[in-house]
Order: sequence, then C-alpha cells, then structure tokens
Amino acid sequence: MAKATKAKPKSAAAKKAMAERGTFKREADAHTYSPLVYAAVRPYVAASARSVAVWGDTLVDCVPPAYAVRYRELKDELDYAMRVSDAELAVAAAQSLMKALEVMDVNARASGHQPPAVDGVLCERGGKVYCFVISGSMSAIRQRWPTWLVYHVSDVCAMMENQWQDMMAAVNKVTDAFPDAKVTRYTPTSLDDTLDF
Repeated sequence: MAKATKAKPKSAAAKKAMAERGTFKREADAHTYSPLVYAAVRPYVAASARSVAVWGDTLVDCVPPAYAVRYRELKDELDYAMRVSDAELAVAAAQSLMKALEVMDVNARASGHQPPAVDGVLCERGGKVYCFVISGSMSAIRQRWPTWLVYHVSDVCAMMENQWQDMMAAVNKVTDAFPDAKVTRYTPTSLDDTLDF
C-alpha cells in the first residue's frame, strides 16, 4: 500500500481564488458609464476618429499653443464629466471638443500646414496612432512621424491569416449577421480568446 503524501499548504492567493470561485469582480479601476454619458460622448469619439484618420496625432502640433492647451483642457473636462456621470457636462464638453477639432483643422490649413501625406489608413487605439501603409516607404513614414506605429497592410493580413484564423472566422460569422459590426476589444485569455462587438 502506497504511503499518502501530505499536501503542501495552499498559498494565500490560492485560498483567495478558491473562495472567490464563481463570482465576478470588476477590476478596481474599471468604470461603467451611464447610457446618457455614453450617448453624449459618441459624436465626439466619431469626430476624433475622423480627425485622426486625416491628421494622425499631428493636428495639435500645427496650431498655436493656446489652441492645443484649450483642447487638452476640454478633454480633461470631458474625462471629469464621464467619471462623475454628468451627462449635461459631458454634452457641453463633447460639443466643445468637436468644435475645437473643426477650428484647429481650419487654423492649421490656414497656417499652411497639410495633413500627413500617407497612402494608407490612420487610426487611434488606446492612445496610440496606427498607420497601415498601402504603398510607399515605411521607413520614411517612421522617421517623419516617430510616435506612430507603422505597419504595411500585407503584414497585418499575414498575421491575421496565420495567427488568428479561427478568430477571424468568428468575426466573419458575426459580420455576416451584422454587417456593420466592429471588434471593439480583444481580450486574450488562457482558456479562450474573447472578442467584444
């Protein structure tokens, strides 16, 4: 008969994980916004995405410092309004930010600045500007705009094809049913990869 081995004492983290099994706990810094605040912010988010698609992150560098500072102040006001769930303040800040983007665009062009000439697509995600190049010199783009993450479109396609084939099949299944659906977040986990639409 084999001698039973004595189990090692469980760590505090293991005990805590076992005690919390089956419960859902939000991350400490996670915040849920009210539907009204979300509705107030959406038009600005769309306007900001359109601006980034044209200017990347260069627009605030092409306007007088007072414009750039005021734009930053407005972004801080919107952030505050969102954190305290003040829909009226969020509406006011979002409208001001949308107007600021228009004014900065006009002012930058009037001062002789032009949007970056890139044959590709610019977008912002997580505070970073991504440039997906269709043609042209990637090294020249990287040297001219060192804060951008620059990739050739074929690189992205190769990665999607080889690394995320099953995931992209799931995306295609969703977009077949909902043609306007977009992936809003990718959360890799050890058990399953999850995509939020």
